[in-house]
Amino acid sequence: MKLSIEVDGFTIGVREYGTPDARPSVVFLPAMGVPLSYYHRLLAAWPRHVIAVEWRGMPESRVGDLRRARFGYSDLLRRDLPAAVALAVERGAPQVVLVGHSLGGQIALLAAAGGTVAPAAVVTVATGSSAGGHLPWGRRWQRRLGVGVVSVVSWAAGHWPGHVMRFAGRQPRSLMRDWAYEARHGRYRLAGDPTDYEAALAGSRVPALLIDLDGDRLIPAGAVDHLARRVGGPVSRLTVPAGAADRPGGFDHFSWARRTPRAVIDRIEEWSALPR
Repeated sequence: MKLSIEVDGFTIGVREYGTPDARPSVVFLPAMGVPLSYYHRLLAAWPRHVIAVEWRGMPESRVGDLRRARFGYSDLLRRDLPAAVALAVERGAPQVVLVGHSLGGQIALLAAAGGTVAPAAVVTVATGSSAGGHLPWGRRWQRRLGVGVVSVVSWAAGHWPGHVMRFAGRQPRSLMRDWAYEARHGRYRLAGDPTDYEAALAGSRVPALLIDLDGDRLIPAGAVDHLARRVGGPVSRLTVPAGAADRPGGFDHFSWARRTPRAVIDRIEEWSALPR
């Protein structure tokens, strides 16, 4: 079912799957630049009530002119996500578990650590640091060059034309500034937000499961480990093995959600810390 919420004058698209029961509902957060419709097969297969929120600027959460937009990570975790959690509770969820893919996992962890929402647990899939500290030296310089390109192009164009650059979709430069800071320094500092999120992550006591996908070249296990070391815990780590994928070589960063969703859903549902 398609729903919507109003936040800061924006209409944020939401999709609901299933009906609430005694178990915590899933609030699902997509990757940067990925429309919610992409995840339909994954969300429809989940054996729980799911509220899935679309990020600002995507087809179901349209923003008029991204060159004028000034939202960043702080707006997503302080405004959009709390509104989605409130909607889940309004629809009957007794508790919520945040499940985020890539950027969605980062926002889930930061929001839980910073206290803007109070989930029973957080699960991230293919979520890791964008910094290149885990990479071999040659690839670290490639990563730094790529981050520099994002920053320069975002400044020059007034937004990030990800639909042309084939990375992250069209985004306001304010959001890409938050992304680029973590990618350069391996820590979070959100523009206009006074919270020390690194300290908040270190002090977090929300149970968290960080999943990497064997064969994911965009966010390999080392990137997930880099982020996991910054989270206070209790933290669990899990690799979904290449053998669980439906093609040789393991997983793609994106296509798992359409091609092999149960490989991830089943492992989340089996996680011992997941509230029943």
